[in-house]
Amino acid sequence: MSNKADGETRFRVEDDVRFKFGLTKVIGKITEDRGAIGVGGRRLYGIRFQFTPDDEAIYIELPAVDLEMVNETEHEVTSDS
Repeated sequence: MSNKADGETRFRVEDDVRFKFGLTKVIGKITEDRGAIGVGGRRLYGIRFQFTPDDEAIYIELPAVDLEMVNETEHEVTSDS
């Protein structure tokens, strides 16, 4: 039997990902693979990010469907409108 989690993109710890936080897209680093513990078996990832280098890191857990991989040229960009 197949479920939604089977078709989701798998990320790895240390991958940089982009996701929506409120109205802003931010870039964070996956720090933990929580497994398929989300609603309907969705795979959750623990992510840390900062709005600016002087801010404290924020930890959030999100499903893979809400994440997109960041390529290496995008590391200087930290938010989109």
